[in-house]
Amino acid sequence: MYQNAVVGTSWSTEEGTNLARTELDRHVARIHHVGISVGDLERSVHFYRDLLGIEVIGITGEEDVGSVSGITGARARFADLDAGNGQLLELIEYQTGTDSQPRAANAAGTSHLSLRVGDMGAMLTVLAADGITPLGATATLSGGVWEGCTVVYVRDPDGMIVELIERSDDG
Repeated sequence: MYQNAVVGTSWSTEEGTNLARTELDRHVARIHHVGISVGDLERSVHFYRDLLGIEVIGITGEEDVGSVSGITGARARFADLDAGNGQLLELIEYQTGTDSQPRAANAAGTSHLSLRVGDMGAMLTVLAADGITPLGATATLSGGVWEGCTVVYVRDPDGMIVELIERSDDG
């Protein structure tokens, strides 16, 4: 994407435009973490750690998050999980909140979290033993970056769509 990258110089992009270093500092470098609001932190930790195998880095006590969230008096507990490659999955249990119904996969604003698994069949067996079933059929994709990927959607305990993806290569 960026060629001849040297700090303090101009960088060239595929499109041939030059960006000064200060302009590049305003661009996203990578995803740092994904945060998911949950209704019950322990239940969600069970799903992500015990069923999906994501390591818990730490769980906090209740913290004041009103100034960051913009919700006066908001308090929350957090669980940080190691999503690999320096990225985190942050589970957030607000102490004062509202329950809501999960959105349909095709509703505007709906998100999903995609997690790479080593063995789709084995993962689905683990999830089924805990009563979690796919939302639809497992599919193998073709074309571009998705070539050969096997994917399926499930929901976490709060209704968040989790896409499980198995790849046969390092992509």
